Amino acid sequence: MTPDERAMVDFVLRWSSFDDGDEYILPEFGLTPTTFYRRVLALLAAPTDELDISTCSLLRDICRAKVQRPIRRPHPAAASRTDLSSLPATAKRLS
Repeated sequence: MTPDERAMVDFVLRWSSFDDGDEYILPEFGLTPTTFYRRVLALLAAPTDELDISTCSLLRDICRAKVQRPIRRPHPAAASRTDLSSLPATAKRLS
C-alpha cells in the first residue's frame, strides 16, 4: 500500500466512529466523497498484509454505506426561496 493509500484508509478509520468527516475529503485528498470511498473499496479488493480481516470488513462496511447513501444537497433555488407564510401581508402582495 502506498503512503497515499494508507492515508485514505487511516482517514476512514479515524472518522468511522463519528460517521462524518466527508467535508474534509475534498480538501485533503482532492476527491469527492463518493469517489474517495469507491477508491478505498478498490484498495480493499486487493489482498494486503497491512490490514487484518476485521479491519478490512469494517472498512468495506463503512465505504459501502457511504457510497450507497444519497448525498443531500440543497437545491440552489431553495436557498433563495422565501416562505411566504412567515412574511407580513404587505410583503406577500409584493412578491
